[in-house]
Amino acid sequence: MLTLLFARVVLSATTSVFQKRLTLDGVRSAHIWMATYALAAPLALCALLAGDVWRSGAGFWLNAIVAGVLDAFGNLAMVAALRTTDLSIFAPLNGLRPVLALFFGLAFLGEQVSFAGAAGIFITVIGSILLLGDDRKSQNSKAGAAWRTLGWRLLGLSLSTLASVFLKRALESGSTEGTLGVWVLCGMPVAWIGLMRFGGGGEGKVSPWGAGRLLTFHAVLFFIMQALTLEVFRRTPLAYSFAFFQLGMVLQVLLGCWLFGESPVLKRLAYCGVIGAGALLITFRG
Repeated sequence: MLTLLFARVVLSATTSVFQKRLTLDGVRSAHIWMATYALAAPLALCALLAGDVWRSGAGFWLNAIVAGVLDAFGNLAMVAALRTTDLSIFAPLNGLRPVLALFFGLAFLGEQVSFAGAAGIFITVIGSILLLGDDRKSQNSKAGAAWRTLGWRLLGLSLSTLASVFLKRALESGSTEGTLGVWVLCGMPVAWIGLMRFGGGGEGKVSPWGAGRLLTFHAVLFFIMQALTLEVFRRTPLAYSFAFFQLGMVLQVLLGCWLFGESPVLKRLAYCGVIGAGALLITFRG
């Protein structure tokens, strides 16, 4: 299980690096997601065939489709938020996802966590918020822009986290491969809506086809990361899963310093230590 979590965290940080590289190269956010879904579609079709979904009941199809649509609309909301502020890899509210997962998991799945597990979740959230707040200050984000994007970001996070409830329900009545295939394919039309409605996120100047190799790598890594995400969801309560996923920000800090010349700040590393402490508490006491 630890190997699975580690691989998922590494892939999450790696896909963020690709997204930042593509954005710095001038590719718009909506173009990135539309191309990612399109390039991942053949892999999704193969997953559908491997998962033998045609024998699955109506409950599987309903949950998998709802999950795919909700998750894609969550990404769409984030694209809308990016239109009104500077692009940032770190979403200021991302640290709230474990809390949202705790609420949705309890309300819809009856998942319960131990007192130590809940404490670990909130420690992870505190570390995430501190880290993200420090990152936002370093970019000189204006308060007005932050408030304008607050609603869109919260909506996006809520939709994506709620989608995980339906993903877990789909996994209970179907295979991982089938759930993955439906998830990705249902995201394509919503991503297309985002491209038509918003045209992009940020001031992109490069066509996605001009960055075809990077986008292909991003799509493959994204697909594998989603497969690992489903395996984590299958074995772990949602709140714990999202708390562990916050460890990806630790790698993002280190990779940002190494690959993009972002200033290494000891305070950020201390915040990463808080996140790690929360994850360790969940691992050994949750």
